[in-house]
Amino acid sequence: MSRERTCAFAEGRTDDLDKLNLAVSEVPQNEFVNKKLTEKLEQQMRDPMAVSVGAMPAWCTQLMAWCPFLFGFEARCKYFHLAALGRSPVQTHSMSHGNAGGSGGRQQSRRKILVHRNKILESAAQMKELHAHQKAQFEVEYDEEVGTGLGPTLEFYTLVCKEFQRSGLGMWRDDTVSLQCTAVFGLFPRPWSPLLSASSGAVYSEVIKKFSLLGYIVAKALQDGRVLDLPLSKALYKLILGKELSLYDIQSFDPASGRALLEFQAVVERKEYLRSLCKEESPDVDVCLRNTKIEDLCLDFTLPGYPDYVLVPETDSTMVNLYNLEQYITLMVDATTKSGIARQVEAFKSGFDQVFPVRHLKVFTEEELERLLCGEHVLWNLLEIMQEFDLEQQRAFLQFVTGAPRLPTGGLASLNPKLTIVRKVRIKI
Repeated sequence: MSRERTCAFAEGRTDDLDKLNLAVSEVPQNEFVNKKLTEKLEQQMRDPMAVSVGAMPAWCTQLMAWCPFLFGFEARCKYFHLAALGRSPVQTHSMSHGNAGGSGGRQQSRRKILVHRNKILESAAQMKELHAHQKAQFEVEYDEEVGTGLGPTLEFYTLVCKEFQRSGLGMWRDDTVSLQCTAVFGLFPRPWSPLLSASSGAVYSEVIKKFSLLGYIVAKALQDGRVLDLPLSKALYKLILGKELSLYDIQSFDPASGRALLEFQAVVERKEYLRSLCKEESPDVDVCLRNTKIEDLCLDFTLPGYPDYVLVPETDSTMVNLYNLEQYITLMVDATTKSGIARQVEAFKSGFDQVFPVRHLKVFTEEELERLLCGEHVLWNLLEIMQEFDLEQQRAFLQFVTGAPRLPTGGLASLNPKLTIVRKVRIKI
């Protein structure tokens, strides 16, 4: 959103609301990186004493707290592992792939967790209740199933993420009647009114518990080096990092509502500009939105999509007009990005803090945090690639995977053990 274009609309220099949006290219993050400081930090983190006790000099912690952009992403990842997790990225990477503690590191304790496949969230909640403050790495095994270790553990995190995206939980916007929340622009908390009825209050308390559990799962995944299939929105990442949202952030997770609010704001500014030109004390002005009067939109002071969320109780029967439109915008933004979701976000952070302090994440940007938590967005289909192999490539692939260039009778389906695929996340050191 260009401030200049909003002013142009307010001053009557343009009537085209479609031109309010302006795509602005961000300055690349590496433009701010100081190579000398990064090298100095890398040198400090190679100090065996710093690695063993997880202690860093004051200048490191102070610069990371106030100017993390001065350091490269990989250096900040290493610092995060030392400061938050008390170990090097090598150890975390080794742990996440089934090794006992990494070379040169302390033996990492492990704890087996029994879960029920048809009660994934309940099992996760029990895990949080019993082992919340333990730093042991979890290994999952399923009730009445054979197998434990990396594969079942990764599947557990995937199933938990899928359950958190299930419709009907009351956690997310666009919680429709479909089985899964279709968050095209990422998951963002559904607003809940601070003034809840008794029945709604009971549902809301369960929502708070689920956000606390989600925060715990996210933190535990970071601690154990697991990748989550959880499409959180950029705006939610900003809230996790302790940043405030504004009117301009709404468009990132709800384009329709965000666009409408931006246009409403432009109408308000044009009204104020026209009034400033008049010599009368309280002149009446007539400003329309796309040739439509605000009154004709038939908006009331409830949150669109949530009829039970009354923005101002004493004005629940008042309709929105040109002269209370600014109040409507303020209340809408507050309900969507502040008071309506504040308790959910705090519950998430509270659950996260049970593993390690969420403040350690502030060394990352929203995009970097998503990359750290969800891995790279590079997708490829193994079966499609295998179909393109010629005979020699097929033999070479089989030789690499099974040790023999030929398949047993029955083909791939007859392989014993079965051919399985586990995603490997590489951490550059």
